[in-house]
Amino acid sequence: MLLTGIAIVAKQLREKLGLSQEEVVNDIKIKTDISIHIGRIETAVGNISVSNLSLLCEYYNISLSKFMTKVEEAMKKIKRQK
Repeated sequence: MLLTGIAIVAKQLREKLGLSQEEVVNDIKIKTDISIHIGRIETAVGNISVSNLSLLCEYYNISLSKFMTKVEEAMKKIKRQK
């Protein structure tokens, strides 16, 4: 459930900026020389490291705590829908 919440929020933030997954990956790679797999993150396939989550938050200019608050909200919404 947590990974699903992270996936939802990560995708919402990317789409809000009108960016493709490829653009995000390339931007992060250029700025940090670190490759992340945004497709896996946005589909909740596998785990996300705290380091990669921190990179995403920095990229989207959102604090980790604000990101996780959004994740909690997404998870509550999912639970209500069941």
